[in-house]
Amino acid sequence: MTSQEWEELEPQREWTRADRWRLAAWVLIFGNIVALLLVSPIGDAGLAQTAEAAGTSDGPARLTYWVSLLASTIVGNAIGAAAAATKQRWAIVPPLLAAAGCWIGFFVAQTLV
Repeated sequence: MTSQEWEELEPQREWTRADRWRLAAWVLIFGNIVALLLVSPIGDAGLAQTAEAAGTSDGPARLTYWVSLLASTIVGNAIGAAAAATKQRWAIVPPLLAAAGCWIGFFVAQTLV
């Protein structure tokens, strides 16, 4: 198959700036979900160990941690995915806020221990 025939079958796509931002939003959404699955148990174990070392209950801290993580991830990534699917320019903002919300939730939970 020659390059001209291939070009007719699969034309080159021009990547606009908005396309690259939407792709970045999708990558960040999936990165947030993977990070939630892989890193959140480490944070939970850290809270439990800190509470055990301090001799306090880890219940409120762990509840705050998991609720903030799940709420931030689900809401932020859902809004980001909907925005990216409808080709909105601001699609990267909600996943960034979701990642920030997860870290804020962790630090707030650390103060409860």
